[in-house]
Amino acid sequence: MTRRASFVSLVCIVPLVALAACVDLSDTADVSSDSEQGVSTTTYGELSDYSKLDVDQWFGDVRSLNTEFGNACGDTFCGGDWSNLTPMSFACSVTEKLGSIQSCAWTFSASQVVVDPTTSTLQTNLATFVCPIKVRSTAVKFSALLASTTDPLHVAIPGYATINEQLGGCFDHPIGATPIVAGPQTPVTYVAASDYYTSATSRAKWAAAQKGLLDGFNNICGDTFCGSDFGDLQSLQFECSVTKSSGNIKSCAWVFGGSFSQVDATRGTLSETSKNFRCDVPVKGTLPQLVAVLTAAGPQPASDRILPGETTSAYDALGGCLP
Repeated sequence: MTRRASFVSLVCIVPLVALAACVDLSDTADVSSDSEQGVSTTTYGELSDYSKLDVDQWFGDVRSLNTEFGNACGDTFCGGDWSNLTPMSFACSVTEKLGSIQSCAWTFSASQVVVDPTTSTLQTNLATFVCPIKVRSTAVKFSALLASTTDPLHVAIPGYATINEQLGGCFDHPIGATPIVAGPQTPVTYVAASDYYTSATSRAKWAAAQKGLLDGFNNICGDTFCGSDFGDLQSLQFECSVTKSSGNIKSCAWVFGGSFSQVDATRGTLSETSKNFRCDVPVKGTLPQLVAVLTAAGPQPASDRILPGETTSAYDALGGCLP
């Protein structure tokens, strides 16, 4: 399958000097690099690699942040243009001797998938958001602070507002977005699978089918696609274009987001590389047939099941699309 990537972006967060397309976070450390090693000898690394950090605790902190964001998003940030904002990576650059935090960023991806009602074309708009998070602390203290609360998203950050408050405005600036241009809206011959069903029961079945694909991907990602540079790959959306009158599937697409962080050892620059992927999934049949396959009882993950009218699975469709 042809690999289709919507964009690649590189966003740098510079702790000492504000440059073009960068954010100055020079006041985020509570112990300056000058005092601990000297200007010419200070070296930097990624927070998760800091030798004195409880890495398991830190990863637990990030999971808690992701969970709390998901719980709150529907009533806050996800009420705007991007309803499925999904956390990717939370990274910080720190001095390697004392772990003084220089800069942090929380990266998100989101998608919009729209069906052209007259042509059946699946149109996608994929975007990344890199949100600077200011922290005046050390790696160990910051991790301990997040671990000490059941709501790390809203805990007061030393010297700054809560992480939730710092996210304000970030989602107004999508990176790599390609806005969908609406064509003629009549006649409505084709609809999105998410809009095809009208009863609550049928909608719940389609949601279960989508969740089955998500669960299947999450179960295998660590041993496959998430072993690449984009170790935080996240499923954003699975959608199909459907003939309104018959339920016949015209096309399906599965979209993903991923990112990874790099720290300049000399300058402490935190760079976020992000990429979104659209993977087309071949299906020949009706939406009820697809739902039946993906939700049928049995131990085989939904992502590994042979799709209607095909000899391959949704997982097979990701090969050559994801890194």
